[in-house]
Formats: sequence, structure tokens, C-alpha cells
Amino acid sequence: MEPQTLALFLALSSTLAFSSASLVFAEYSKRISVLWMNCFKAAVAFTLLCITMPLAFGGWHKPEPMIIGGFLLSGLIGLNIADLFLLKAFTRLGVARTLILFGFQPLMVGFGASLLFHQPMNPARFIAVGFMILCLFTLSLEKYKADKTWELTGLAIALLGVALDACGILITRTAFEATAHHTPIEGHFYRCLGALIGFFAMSFFKPLPLIGEFKKLGPRAKLLLIVASTAGTYLSLLLYLNAIKIGHLASISGIAITGPMFATALECGIKRKLPSLYLLVAFIFFSAGFYVLLTTH
Repeated sequence: MEPQTLALFLALSSTLAFSSASLVFAEYSKRISVLWMNCFKAAVAFTLLCITMPLAFGGWHKPEPMIIGGFLLSGLIGLNIADLFLLKAFTRLGVARTLILFGFQPLMVGFGASLLFHQPMNPARFIAVGFMILCLFTLSLEKYKADKTWELTGLAIALLGVALDACGILITRTAFEATAHHTPIEGHFYRCLGALIGFFAMSFFKPLPLIGEFKKLGPRAKLLLIVASTAGTYLSLLLYLNAIKIGHLASISGIAITGPMFATALECGIKRKLPSLYLLVAFIFFSAGFYVLLTTH
């Protein structure tokens, strides 16, 4: 499989894992707090990385201060601060409507990648992103017809989270470009560490009873949170970092904006109702966009 095609499938798998977990993240951000949920999922991912890193192909590499610093900064911005805004938006707008705003990320990332890495903005990629934005607009229209309201504060919070996440992606790719040794799993490890350092600093200003709140939950809730954090943070980001390292950034972020479709489909399955006409039309738009991405080089 060609690297660009592999990168798209890795990004798609990552998006599916994150979208599924986002339903759980949204629920427990409301029940406990956004800060607690964000810290918990990062802590689970970091714990799993401590276990799996020694087993990873290639093992550990000698730390390069500038490279490690880039990964730490990326984790602080993208995995800590950006996700705080996104989880807050989940609680105000819902998962699907928040993820709709990822339609703006390919433009942010593509512009940054053209400046930093001289990656061309092939017009065909804009066509693919256009199809995916139509997919998301279809889902947005369904939501608008249901509640007739737009929450400007929630939209602003979500857009800020998307912009910060785009910054994290660009910093991560910059770190990978500067080294031939560090693997995606190492980048993932240092990004999680950067996020946790941020949470530790925040705990001096706002108490963060990570273990105490977890102990209060029932067995089912504990298992659900661990599984969601494993899929949505550990596995999702590991797949996504592999895609970032080898793929075209604007195309990868274009795949990431399909999250609302997955989230909406999962909600239909949980509520045991048939997909709506809007969802079927959205899937057609998504399929067209994904086909263009696969066939564009």
C-alpha cells in the first residue's frame, strides 16, 4: 500500500475510534467535569504507553532536547488545552455538532503545511474537502431543524479548540521532520507527558481529584471510561500520529472532519432507530470525498 493511501486509512481508523469515544467523553464531562475527563483520558493513554513503549519496534531512542520539547509543547497545546475547549463544546453543542467544525481544520492545517513544509494545495483536495463539508452540512441541517438554535459561545469555544488542535498537528509534524529516529509511539508518549505536565500545573490552581472521582463510579462506568480512553486517546492518537508522519496534512485533517457522521451513526445504533435520510445523504457525500482523496496524489 502506498504511504499516502496508508495514511488516509490510518486517519480514518483514528477518527472512528475518537468519534466513538467522544460520546463517552461528552457524557462524563457533564457528570464530573471537563478538566477531570480530559486529564483522565490522558492519564490512561500515558499509562498504556509506559507499558507498550518498551515493546515497540525499534525501542527507545536517545532523547533530542529540541525534538522532545516540540512533542511536549504539541501535547500541551493539542492534547491538553485544545481538548479542554473541545470537551467543553461537547457539553454545550453535542458531539456531532462540535465535530462539524473540524471542517475548518483542513484549511488551517493545509495553509500551515504549505508555509512550513511546502506541501502543495492540490485543487482536487479542495474538492474532496468540499464533499466532506457537504457531508457535515447535511448533518448540521438535521440538527438545526430539530432545535432551531445556534449557540455562538459554544461555536466559538469549538472553533478555538479546532485551531489549537491544528497548531498541535503542525508542531508534531515539525518535530517528526527534524528527526529520522523518533517513532510515532515515542511522539505519542512525549505528547501525553506534555499534557499531563500541564494538568499538574493546573492542579495548583484548581483541585483535580483524579483518583477520588474515579473511585466513586460504579464498575460499569469505570470500565466504560477506561475502554473509551484507550480507544479515543491511546489508540486513536497512535494511529493519527502515524498518519501525520507519512501523509499529506491537509488530506489527513480532511478525513478527520468525518467524525460527526460516525458519531451520529453510533447514536442511531445506541438509540436503536434507523438512520435518517440526512445521514444517508451525508454518507454519499463522504464516500465521494474519500474516493477523491484516495485517487489524488
